[in-house]
Amino acid sequence: MSGALADGEPDWAAEETAARIARLELRVDELDALFPEPGGQPARTGVPVAYDSLDAWVEDYFATTFTRPLGGEWRWCARWREHPEAVVRLNALWHAFEALRRDPDTGMAIWLRDHLDHQLTVLLGSRGPFAQCSITRHEGLRPLPIDAI
Repeated sequence: MSGALADGEPDWAAEETAARIARLELRVDELDALFPEPGGQPARTGVPVAYDSLDAWVEDYFATTFTRPLGGEWRWCARWREHPEAVVRLNALWHAFEALRRDPDTGMAIWLRDHLDHQLTVLLGSRGPFAQCSITRHEGLRPLPIDAI
């Protein structure tokens, strides 16, 4: 006899538990949509994405918004796609951007503080993935050496 006690009274605790489980399942589905499998597109949860590819986000937003005087402390490579670490970091920033921009209150502030501020100094820093590149020259870093077992 589900949903009712032995004396015929409704089992409010069971109904409340079922309702809470349903809400939690919905929230899990929402979170799954926001954080797709690695390499996938940001979620399309009824709100269109601002940029439909990593290339579009980097070219139309990142590279035009977060500019620095290049050389010395700050590095960039026009061939950024050939730097695996940079691609991973930029992809993470893009996915977080698409998820957090939907929060009209503090989403972008959280994105700037928790995501961009750290990644920007690593990406563009003189010891980052573009360390050996200049404005006019691409120089990819070699993979870390690994001894065969």
